[in-house]
Amino acid sequence: MDFTHKVNTLIASLSLPEKVGQLFVLAFAGEDIDYAKSLVRDYHIGGFYITDDNAKTSQAASTLAQTLQTQASLRACDAPLILAVDQEGAWGILTNETDLGPGNLALGIANDTQLTQNMYQVFAEQMQTIGYNTLLSPCADVNANPDNPIIGQRAFGEQAEHVALHVKAAVEGVQKSSNVACAKHFPGHGDTKTDSHRSLPTVDKSLAELTQQDLLPFSHAINAGVAMIMTSHICYPQLDAENPATLSYPILTTLLKEQMGFDGLIITDSMNMWAMRKNYQPEHAAVQALNAGAHLIMLSEEHYENQETPYKEIQQQTIQGVIDAVQQQKLPLSVIDNALAKVLCMRYQKLQQPVNHTQFSKKRCQEIAQQSCSQSIKLLRNHANWLPLNGRHFYLTFAANEQCYESLVNSRGIGPNDPVPARQALISELTTLGANYTLVPLEQLNEDHPAFTSDDPIIITTEDYPLPGESFDTDEQQQKVIGLLNLFQQRLIVIACRSDYELKHFPSLQTYLCSYSSRALSARALAQYLIKKV
Repeated sequence: MDFTHKVNTLIASLSLPEKVGQLFVLAFAGEDIDYAKSLVRDYHIGGFYITDDNAKTSQAASTLAQTLQTQASLRACDAPLILAVDQEGAWGILTNETDLGPGNLALGIANDTQLTQNMYQVFAEQMQTIGYNTLLSPCADVNANPDNPIIGQRAFGEQAEHVALHVKAAVEGVQKSSNVACAKHFPGHGDTKTDSHRSLPTVDKSLAELTQQDLLPFSHAINAGVAMIMTSHICYPQLDAENPATLSYPILTTLLKEQMGFDGLIITDSMNMWAMRKNYQPEHAAVQALNAGAHLIMLSEEHYENQETPYKEIQQQTIQGVIDAVQQQKLPLSVIDNALAKVLCMRYQKLQQPVNHTQFSKKRCQEIAQQSCSQSIKLLRNHANWLPLNGRHFYLTFAANEQCYESLVNSRGIGPNDPVPARQALISELTTLGANYTLVPLEQLNEDHPAFTSDDPIIITTEDYPLPGESFDTDEQQQKVIGLLNLFQQRLIVIACRSDYELKHFPSLQTYLCSYSSRALSARALAQYLIKKV
């Protein structure tokens, strides 16, 4: 159905504040539903970024979605709200009640595009059943820099063509439902050395290099019909010497829209990430992003936001700043009207569709997630022929500092990991399977411990978790592994609840088993692989 006439007529009837508000996707803290309603009623916003902080169970999430959409239906512009979530596997909401699988890096290792499509269909259908209608996924970033501190497990891999195929499959999986997919972070966040939640990164690549590498997955997403693309807060000086991608006309309009032919919606990454906040006034950045070609401005409060800044005032000042810019002729009204026309057409056309009942059964969703985890387990080194253990006794220890687990599920609910860390899931599964092992605190593994004179293998588990604005203790873990490697040599086995990027630091290690994921389900799959009998 063509909504162009309806939308144009509607836009002509709206006041400037009603127009501007529709171009914002905002977050709110906790269960502050009265403030959320006021954002819809008084500030006319077009959507919300939602986390576990807002609704901690599926039932609460459904109630929240219905309440917000009911509020939206009462106003002149009754288009359904965008209710967006970071459901992407390595990050995800409602981890106890949804099937997230192992995450993109593991799906890339499994290298079955049908499996990737199925996993993303699971994400979309489960969110759609709740009432959340927009997935801020898949990540279309290429891990060109394996030491990238924020993408890692969220990307499908290191090779552009490989990533592109899985991005295409993921978009197609989402589109099997009535949900909306969003490829991110344009033009690519995989070759950075810093986390844009913390500071403003720079990637010094030419357009030719980007075309061959980072842009290829986005091209595949566009060809698959992706409805939305998210910007990155990254400077690409060879494309724009002055502005990061989010604020760059050459990147958003000339490159993405004109050269790559993207005709969907461009949404900014969160404008209160420190990459933006430390360098730009929020209202000025919003105006510049709209002038650059963005259609939607997102302020999804990061986990540090509520403790350190008055986020409600910032949201309201940012909206008012855009209104003021139009009134002061610093931002053409045509920019607002053109962006709003695209936004409303998408919302009426895609978000107003009747919800399809889940095509996959609950059992099938679980099977897809489990298959994804099992298929991504890889034995990368087995020079000492330890694995599988075939019932042999082993000593088990862990490299991660337990205190680091306190950050797994942060106070803002953004991209939360499982509340049960991989360590706990691994131990639980080994015990359930009747594994013959002795659990040893790392500090006890020295020359005085019986393990030193035993012939049995010593297994140490390494972990890493995607944490926005924070880092897990991976460097410290590497040093602990090297210490045990010097002590036990070929008897040491490393099993990784993370990527295999650490392996380059262990050239003499004989045995290495990797899940490419920190999800609890992947940890259980690791345990099953470890002790299987052949």
